Amino acid sequence: MDGPINGGMMYHEVQELKLCAVHCVNTVLQGSFFSEFDFAALASDLDRTERQMMIQSSDDFARFGGAADESHNVSMGGDFSIQVCDLFDALGFG
Repeated sequence: MDGPINGGMMYHEVQELKLCAVHCVNTVLQGSFFSEFDFAALASDLDRTERQMMIQSSDDFARFGGAADESHNVSMGGDFSIQVCDLFDALGFG
């Protein structure tokens, strides 16, 4: 991730991969505060919480593919779900 550009007047990260959410949050906060690993950790926690909630609320969870371990909150290309971005906001980072 790049540091300040434009003579230090404004922080801006150059787009890498599909990490739009990471770059957006860091640009808003005006610094390289978070990495894709921070977002991935939140996505993983959210996936785990969602699975637990679905298991508790549905007897049919496993029958409809509930045992799958794939993430619905981050893609292999680095796209994060809006729910992950909402978590950053709810935690006071956005």
